[in-house]
Amino acid sequence: MLAFGHPVVDEQVARKVRAAQIASIARLTPFIIFANVINTIVIALSFRSFLPVEYLAAWLIGICGFLAFTTHKWLKSRKEPVEFVSRNALNKAVLHATVFSSFWAVVPIAAFVSGNANGIWMASCVTIGMLCGGGFTLATVPQAAFRWVGILYLASLVSLAIGPSADILMLFLLLTSYTMVVICSVASAGWLFASHFLAEAELEQRGELIALLLNEFEEKASDWIWEADSAGLLRNISDRFLHASGRTRSELETKRMVDLAYSLDEAEARTALVRLENAFDEQEAFRDIVIGIDVQGEERWWSLAARPVIDEHGSYAGYRGVASDVTETRRANALVSHLAEHDSLTGIGNRSWFLKQAEMRLESQTSFSDDTLTLFLIDLDNFKVVNDTSGHPAGDELLRQVASRFKVIGGETTVLARFGGDEFAALGRFESDEAALAFANDLVSAARKPFRIGRRDFAIGATVGYTRFRDSRDTLDDLMRKADIALYKAKEGGRGRALAFEYEMEREVLERRELESDLREAFEYEKLNVDFQPIVNARSGEVVSSEVLVRWLHPVRGEIPPDTFIPIAEHAGLILPLGSWVLKKACAAAALCPDLESVAVNLSPVQFMDPNLVDHVCAVLEETGFPPERLVLEITESVFLRDFGSAAAKLEKLRDRGIKIALDDFGTGYSSLSYLRQYKFDKIKIDKSFVDEIGERSDGLAIISAIIALAHNLGLEVTAEGVERQFQVDALRTLGCDTMQGYYFGKPDSNPMRIAQIRKEDWEDRSPSTAPRNPSDMRSVS
Repeated sequence: MLAFGHPVVDEQVARKVRAAQIASIARLTPFIIFANVINTIVIALSFRSFLPVEYLAAWLIGICGFLAFTTHKWLKSRKEPVEFVSRNALNKAVLHATVFSSFWAVVPIAAFVSGNANGIWMASCVTIGMLCGGGFTLATVPQAAFRWVGILYLASLVSLAIGPSADILMLFLLLTSYTMVVICSVASAGWLFASHFLAEAELEQRGELIALLLNEFEEKASDWIWEADSAGLLRNISDRFLHASGRTRSELETKRMVDLAYSLDEAEARTALVRLENAFDEQEAFRDIVIGIDVQGEERWWSLAARPVIDEHGSYAGYRGVASDVTETRRANALVSHLAEHDSLTGIGNRSWFLKQAEMRLESQTSFSDDTLTLFLIDLDNFKVVNDTSGHPAGDELLRQVASRFKVIGGETTVLARFGGDEFAALGRFESDEAALAFANDLVSAARKPFRIGRRDFAIGATVGYTRFRDSRDTLDDLMRKADIALYKAKEGGRGRALAFEYEMEREVLERRELESDLREAFEYEKLNVDFQPIVNARSGEVVSSEVLVRWLHPVRGEIPPDTFIPIAEHAGLILPLGSWVLKKACAAAALCPDLESVAVNLSPVQFMDPNLVDHVCAVLEETGFPPERLVLEITESVFLRDFGSAAAKLEKLRDRGIKIALDDFGTGYSSLSYLRQYKFDKIKIDKSFVDEIGERSDGLAIISAIIALAHNLGLEVTAEGVERQFQVDALRTLGCDTMQGYYFGKPDSNPMRIAQIRKEDWEDRSPSTAPRNPSDMRSVS
């Protein structure tokens, strides 16, 4: 399509193609003119005997004039070569071929009309020659060639039609076959010409692109060619090499590449230098040898690749290779490595880096039978308070200051890292247990000092657990586990201190894990029991309520008190399903005992923090058919410490549904009185510790009296817990306590029906010795 002038490519390329088509014809124009002059002379001499002179003269004048015009145009094009040709110029070439072929189309027709045998023979020869010669000459412009061939073919057909020959069919077939061959040849030649030109144009474009890239490379690339002779001296030094080396050409020509590599005194550079010297000595090819170069006082790094040069005699003639400056790449890689191994906030190592360093130091210590390695795990205390009250930017600044203080304490010999959040770790060698403890205490002391952030001072603290390398069989995981156990025990003991690992701790942890596993099994197979402890009316002595207790009778350890297994359940994530199970069992059993006015169930802080608490309690009540006004939910002060934001809303929703709320263990917390002002309760429960003081301390009765008076003034019911003696009952009655509970009134029972049947006479005259001296505090989930 391009050969026929159609714009199937970029117009700029198409114009070049058309110019090349015209130029191809122009190169043959002198031969075309010469051939036409010869043919004109032959026809004039042959036709003068039978063609009227005036006709022959007119034809000669026309064709000679056209040849003169063609010669003029050709001479003009030689003076002004054309590089770009429009489609209009191509159309003119087609018109030129049309007019020219029309002149020659007259020849066979005139010969066959006259009937002259010599004229017919001469006209046939000239026509066939002009048809073939013109077609091939105009092949680069197929449409012009087709026009030329088509007109002469039609003229030949007309001549055959009017001629006297009897073999017209055979002549027609021969003429048509020749014409088809010419047309196909013209089409093929035109396609080849256009394809060849496009290929040349593409190669030219690629050459320009390559030249552009090479120019760009020369200007911006950090690579250059280097050569050395058989003695290793640098030769054919390029400007790029000169610029990269920072030296003069004469200076470089007296040096070897090895000499340049000696200019930087650095450990990694020395290692690469040995590889380079070995390669030169062995006269072998090498690549990716990175050497260090001192370039005008600046440390630069070059990556070298080269192969030995062998001359025409097969002898070693030196080296030829490529060098590139990889300094920036090394710096970027070093930065990436630094970011991958260091904490982006504090700049100290991260967990991954720390574990690698610890593995190396542990391996070294094991090899030399050294036992000085000590691993420290550090948790900041009260860090969450800073984030919650002053925002994360303040928390981030605090972590940076903590890391800075810890780095000063550790110095250069201790490895320090931040594991994430407010967790840090340190690893170092300490000659004695006292030195390790002193370092741990220094960390605690450093974190205890106030931190200035903006205009405020923050006091936090730190808890440290650490372990010393004692057993050669210990792995890093063993050390991490032991330090974590020590940290856990330090937190359990009150935070803000340092504690070393002891094997007794591990035994306790293993025991705790075993208990956790047994608790999961007991819960899954319903081996836990729900009991009801009676709560009696202080005036009438009748059982009016009961508190739900959870008991776990372990097949090996015996009875395990709730204050042991409830924290385990919370840590193991069992407290929510366990609390749900207790609530459902209690409500289902109490629903069958209408004699009990209410049933009290303890809620743990974890349960209370559940956002679906209210919906869940209501669902249990609906499922069991237990009236909400008979349910008392007991909560402790710790609930408000963990869930301050939504506590009031939850309590309000529960009370709106008729559920009563009791504040348990009243008087033991820090803010019990303030909670009575902030939240609405239905009753409070005086903690057992105050009841135990009745008869032992005079201020105990005063405190209980004040609590009862305060509660009654606020419209709250008061229950005393842990009643175990008759004189305690008498004292509480006298002080106006509403209800009481404890072992004195009866043991817990799994059947609330039996609890409801306890009568006043069953316990009123009971000897004090029948009550246990120190009964286990059997409590529900709390």
